[in-house]
Amino acid sequence: MKNCKIILLYLLSSCTLQSFGQVLPLDSVLNRIEKDNPMLKMYDEQIKAVNNYSQMAKSWMPPTLSTGPWQTPYNSFNEGMWMITGEQMIPNPSKRKANFNYMQSMAAVEQQGREAKKNEMFAMAKQNYNEWVVLKKKQVALEQTDSLLNYIVQVAQLRYTYNKEKLNNIYKAQADLYELRNMETMLLGDMQMKNVELNTLMKLDKSFVFNVDTTLIPHNYELQFPDTFLISSSRSDIKQFDASISSVNLQREYEKSKRLPDFGISLSHMQSLGVVPNQFSAMGMVTIPIVPWASKEYKSNIKGLDNTVNAISFQKQALINETAGMIASLQTQIKSLKQQMANYKDSIIPAFDKSYRASMIGYEQNTEDLFIVLDGLKMYRMAKMNELDRLNALLKLQVDYEKEMEIR
Repeated sequence: MKNCKIILLYLLSSCTLQSFGQVLPLDSVLNRIEKDNPMLKMYDEQIKAVNNYSQMAKSWMPPTLSTGPWQTPYNSFNEGMWMITGEQMIPNPSKRKANFNYMQSMAAVEQQGREAKKNEMFAMAKQNYNEWVVLKKKQVALEQTDSLLNYIVQVAQLRYTYNKEKLNNIYKAQADLYELRNMETMLLGDMQMKNVELNTLMKLDKSFVFNVDTTLIPHNYELQFPDTFLISSSRSDIKQFDASISSVNLQREYEKSKRLPDFGISLSHMQSLGVVPNQFSAMGMVTIPIVPWASKEYKSNIKGLDNTVNAISFQKQALINETAGMIASLQTQIKSLKQQMANYKDSIIPAFDKSYRASMIGYEQNTEDLFIVLDGLKMYRMAKMNELDRLNALLKLQVDYEKEMEIR
């Protein structure tokens, strides 16, 4: 009977571990997100759209054709003329160039926006991936406790046949075992949920099954001292502010170029309807945008754009200041959690392990009660779970730090 239970437990554990497919490293997950995520593809199309829209700056106004009678008397139509006129406005080359540069600059803003969105998605993927890794470690710890608790139940049942154990203690041990297996079921469901969330980010079929690499690489982010220059050069959303400022400056140059005149030509041919000889007319045109009633528009726009640049600059400074504070806070929390994990590894868990083993030896020698053994095993398991909870919190802080510094 004992061997059958052990075999059954092994088969259940194997099925749980093999319920996920091939191992997909975190870097591969991030590559798939960058390549296939629809949100990032949307940004790619917007960048292409901006580049296409910018070509309109090279266009001219369409020519104008007009025709009709010209200088024709009311009472003698054949003494008049029929006129055909063609007009074409020629935009100022400097104005066209300034408009083209401004419209092109908006592509850089969209590009940095794409990078900022990618950074957010990478952080979501890392968080889900790391949580899955911790869940697997919890699963291993619970399976180890399951094996120990199953052995304790078997020993207690054997001792009961010789009137050396109380029936209520056996029920208590069985209840602990069932509760433990219920926790294992919950962990399996959580891991499947993480699988679905990562599939969504990678735009894969929600039923696609893979496994995670449980190798964890610790980072000493708490020992780094990023300055404002490093923050500015790392963050895409801060670079987006720079690109926006550059775009607004180019827009201001375009508004300034509106002071320049545009030119035009007008050619007319007058066809005689009677004895009057045929005639023609050739006229040149020039706009005068510097007159007061025409210059108000671009002068007001220039002042408004100056205010916009100042506003974006202050917004950039606020974000840099906020990021620096967030990084300092994350470093403090990372340092504290690492110390807590060291305490669990070096002191707390070994102490609970020794306590459980000592109570088990006493139980085997009939000097300790089963309740004490179960309590010792539960405390050991809880300490192990608490350590892994702190590992999960530490990994979340590392992901937050990488998001703030835009580290892949």
